[in-house]
Amino acid sequence: MTVGVGIVGSGHMARTYAQCLAVHTTGTRFAAIAGGSRAPLLAAEYSVPVEPSLDALLARSDVDAVIVATPHSLHLPQTLAAAKAGRHVYVEKPMALSVAECDAMIAACRAAGVILTVNQVSRFRSSPRTARDALLEGRIGALRTMHFTTSVPGYPHTKGWSNDPAEGGVILDMGAHVFDQVRWFGGSEVRRVFASLRDFTGPTPPHKSAMVQLELANGTPVQFWMSFEMPPPGLGSQAQVALVGSEGIIDCDNYGAVRLGIGNGWETLYVMPPFDGNRDATSPVRLAAFAEQVQDFADAIRGGRAPAVRPEESRAAVEIVEAVVRSSETGLAVELPLG
Repeated sequence: MTVGVGIVGSGHMARTYAQCLAVHTTGTRFAAIAGGSRAPLLAAEYSVPVEPSLDALLARSDVDAVIVATPHSLHLPQTLAAAKAGRHVYVEKPMALSVAECDAMIAACRAAGVILTVNQVSRFRSSPRTARDALLEGRIGALRTMHFTTSVPGYPHTKGWSNDPAEGGVILDMGAHVFDQVRWFGGSEVRRVFASLRDFTGPTPPHKSAMVQLELANGTPVQFWMSFEMPPPGLGSQAQVALVGSEGIIDCDNYGAVRLGIGNGWETLYVMPPFDGNRDATSPVRLAAFAEQVQDFADAIRGGRAPAVRPEESRAAVEIVEAVVRSSETGLAVELPLG
């Protein structure tokens, strides 16, 4: 069975998934596209039909599934429409704007008997996967603490809908990945959050800088330091992780090197080849992780099984973001799960 996939949206991420379907996955077919001002150009580039609306895309008999690559505020209504039409759904992160929206999406897809998954591409990227493998192999002993750093001179999305506060801000955009990794590396749910959010360079997009302290249910303390307002040259890439164990340290740049610190020295475990993610949307190095998750989605459809990333995993990341915002607004620690 070839899985026919329609793409909703026509921006940077839509092009990412179009290239994955066209070149890097098997048993899939890019069937059609709808939505966004660039849809006709993307349709022409990949020689697929452009449909005038989501309803028209969902009505196509050759569309078995849709990839939702649209602004965050559209994820809920578009997922509900796809589920109602009996189409499987892959949603670009973050899953939605709130836990309530995530719950509605999960319920609708469950009732319709269709698969729902969300982009958690960090789980498929070679650098963090290498780091997690080393952690699970016990190479640093028992995990004691984790530190996540996002420290760059400017937010890459300077125009368009991403600047709209109604789309959730930078903490939702970044937290969808980072807080998923917190649970993925830590092997535990988050039970407590204390956070402070700031904007030093203007109000939009909101939440460009954050200091977040988390505690996992297994007792592991975690820090997340994020700022897209650092002065040049910044302090590295937008996704760096330090895993501190009883016997060593794993230092991971999600877009670069993974190092193992034992005793008096460091061993390089892996180095990801460089690529410019904001300019080279079709770099095979960049696309490898996206293609692997899309392939898993298609294989899950064919095999009638659950996807590698269950929607509840992405819901958990959104819940942590909600707790972060609530803590910053109240000045209090917030317990999870949220009431």
